[in-house]
Amino acid sequence: MKRTIFFISVLCLVLIVSCESEKLEIVSYGSITGVVMDGETFLPIQGALITTTPASVSVLSDINGKFTIHKIKEGEVAVNIKKKDYLTNSLSVAVYENDSTQMNCVIFKDDTNIGNVSIYDPVPGNGAVDQNLSITLNWKVEGNKTGTKLTYNIYLFESNSTVQQLLGENIEVQEVTTSNLKLGTTYFWYVVAKYDGTKVAFSPTWSFRTREK
Repeated sequence: MKRTIFFISVLCLVLIVSCESEKLEIVSYGSITGVVMDGETFLPIQGALITTTPASVSVLSDINGKFTIHKIKEGEVAVNIKKKDYLTNSLSVAVYENDSTQMNCVIFKDDTNIGNVSIYDPVPGNGAVDQNLSITLNWKVEGNKTGTKLTYNIYLFESNSTVQQLLGENIEVQEVTTSNLKLGTTYFWYVVAKYDGTKVAFSPTWSFRTREK
């Protein structure tokens, strides 16, 4: 009898632990609602393709430039906007459980015929932790259909700060090194690609955190 009671007790404990583990794995979802507008006229743009990173569904903006993406995992999300004859743009937003994040997106005409340039695959990876106080940031670029050489401006700012530091201006390589960062601090950074002095693409805003000591 005692052995039977022991086995039942162990089984109950396993079930309780399993239930707790399942609770910890529950994924929360929110949504994003926005308007896509022309960066010069601020008129709504119909038929812009909106995607997210991490990936969810893809949607098109309606006649009023409006779009809604449902069931997006809670957390930081990059919203990517593409439209023929326009430059690609990416914006980072925060998605919260059972809430709708509102945003306005502007895209500019591709006057230089440079193509839909995308800036992606940051190093360190987005959300990386335990980074050194001296660090080299780099990224990849695709979509430059003319094959012309682009230059880059790189911006860095601390969490809870609106002051941006220009790490590099009009550089031709796809990397930049910064030093004298603070311990235990979250930093955000993004890249602007330019052709002949004209901005042609923006990266999402990425983040990393430095080591604690």
